[in-house]
Amino acid sequence: MKCFRRLVLCVFALAIFAPGLAAQLPDQSFEMTTTPDSATVGDTVTIHFRLRMGERDLLFDTIPVPVGQRHDGVEIFSIGRLTRDSNRVFQGEAKVAFYRPGKQEVPPFGVAFARVVAAIERAVLRTAPASLEIVSTLPAGDQPLKDIRPLVQTPAPRWPWIAIPVIAALTFWLTRKIRARRPRIVESATAPSAAGPSPLDQALQQLERIEREGWAARGELPRHYEAVANVVRDYLVVAEATPARELTTRELIGALAHRGDRTDLTACRQFLEDADQVKFAAASRPTDAAGQFLGSARQLLGGWHSRHNGNGHAAG
Repeated sequence: MKCFRRLVLCVFALAIFAPGLAAQLPDQSFEMTTTPDSATVGDTVTIHFRLRMGERDLLFDTIPVPVGQRHDGVEIFSIGRLTRDSNRVFQGEAKVAFYRPGKQEVPPFGVAFARVVAAIERAVLRTAPASLEIVSTLPAGDQPLKDIRPLVQTPAPRWPWIAIPVIAALTFWLTRKIRARRPRIVESATAPSAAGPSPLDQALQQLERIEREGWAARGELPRHYEAVANVVRDYLVVAEATPARELTTRELIGALAHRGDRTDLTACRQFLEDADQVKFAAASRPTDAAGQFLGSARQLLGGWHSRHNGNGHAAG
C-alpha cells in the first residue's frame, strides 16, 4: 500500500513539474539543417543553425556548444558565431564529419539564455533533432580484406630504460641553470612596459576617424549615425562585458539596468534611439546635427567611464 501511494505521488509530481523542465519556451525555436543531405564517410558536412528567441531573452554567448553525451564516429571541426539578420533570427554554421555509414543523428547543440520576466536566470535551448544519410566508400556486399597479416607481439625496446637516467641528469642541470638566471628574469619582467590604449581611448580615436571621414557632409547621414552608435556599442562590449552589438536598444538598456544609474541609462537610450530613427526609419536630420550627435557620443562615453570604470559600478 505504501509503495502504491509513493507511485501515485511521483506520477502527480511529474504531471505538475514536467512542463517546467523543458528549456524551450513557446516563442523559441532552434533548428538545424545539413548541406548536403547525404555525404560519404569522412566528408565535411555543413550544419546550418537557425535560432529564434523571445523579444526579452538574453543570450549568454552566441557560439553554440555540443550538449548531451558524446557521439562516437562524429568529429566537429569548427563552430561559427550566430549572427542576427533583419528578421531578428540568429543564423550560423558548424563543420562536422561522420565516419560511420547509414542514417546518422546530428549531434545536438545548445545555447544558454536568460529570461528575466519569467524568472529564468539561466537555461539551455537545444537544437531540434536532425539526421542525414552517410554513404560508405566501399561497394555493397562482403568485401574481402587484403594484405592484412596476423598481429605479432614484439618485445618492448630497452632503450627507454637507458634514457631515463640521461633525461633525469639533463633535467637537473637545466633546473640549476634556470635558478641561477632567475634574478635577471625577474628584473626583465618587472621592467616598465608601454600599456595599450584603454577602451575609452580607443573609442575616442574611432570617433575622430569618423569625424575626419565627413560622411554627413557628403549626404551619407545614416552611415555617419550607424558608425558613431557602433563605437558606443563596442565600448560597452569591452567595458561592461555585454553583447551590445547583438542586442536591440531596448534589450541593451534592460541588460544594463543593474549596472548604470538612471542618468546614464536615460542618456544612452536617447542616444541609441536617435541613431535607430535615422538608420531604420530614415528620419531626416540637418547636417549640423551630425556633429552634435558626435559630441553626444563623446559626452556619453566620458560620463560612463568616469562614473563606472573609474569609481566602480554604480548601484542599480
